[in-house]
Amino acid sequence: MKKFIYLISLSTLLIMLVGCSTMRMEQKVAENNRVDGELYGYEDESFTYQNSVLQRLADRFRLEELTSENVNSIMQDEIQAGYYNEVLIYLNYLTENNEQEAALYTERYYEALATHVQQVEDPSPQLLEDAIQTARVQYQNDPSNQRTVVHYANLLLYTDDRQQEGQDILFELKEHLASSDEEYNPSTIHALAQAYFLNEQYEESVDYYLMLSALDPDNAYHYYNISYVYEQMGDQESANRYLTKAYAPTNDFLKTYGTEAFGFYSSLFESATPSDTE
Repeated sequence: MKKFIYLISLSTLLIMLVGCSTMRMEQKVAENNRVDGELYGYEDESFTYQNSVLQRLADRFRLEELTSENVNSIMQDEIQAGYYNEVLIYLNYLTENNEQEAALYTERYYEALATHVQQVEDPSPQLLEDAIQTARVQYQNDPSNQRTVVHYANLLLYTDDRQQEGQDILFELKEHLASSDEEYNPSTIHALAQAYFLNEQYEESVDYYLMLSALDPDNAYHYYNISYVYEQMGDQESANRYLTKAYAPTNDFLKTYGTEAFGFYSSLFESATPSDTE
């Protein structure tokens, strides 16, 4: 009996030791896999991220069953979902620890940098410079590529001292496309609309935004932009008309499903102007 109790006790002790050892091992692995956001992020108040999201994405990107194509697709989805800073941190970490693997996701790195610049009102100066530097390399390596030209010029439009350079690059691209009969891609059309707007050539800007809305008529963002440009031109009637188009999906939903607040909601939209919605 004593021998039996001794064996049970010994087994229990071994199980506990193995469990503790496994737990410590798992903790060690988790610690080794942890990505330091402060180390690989940017020291700027505009650069914010969720550490829990960062670690979750890092674990997901490392899954052995995923191919580089899978990871690229996941990263693209996460950037579009608003987690571009988390993706940036992970890719900075990967570049330092496994440069060869990081090279597989170069496009996502450029995309995450550009998205931060576009989404943040006052982007980190260092991040903006990193984005411009990486885009410049692409541009210099392939100056005839429409996508790389637009990517580089777009970033310059977000600077205070190099906007004109970005505009000039886009206007040169327009001439090149006209002479080569190459079709415009949507990002080029959008960039030209912005460039003309910054150059206070509002009629040309509206023309390009109208081209975008024709290509993607369900995108309310294009109608907001058209409305805003018309307002700058002093054409309030056109501005109101396109603002109403921007709100149309919401109004259609309310008309379809109904709500007691619809009367107030609808009248608010109908009387709104672009300045009301800023």
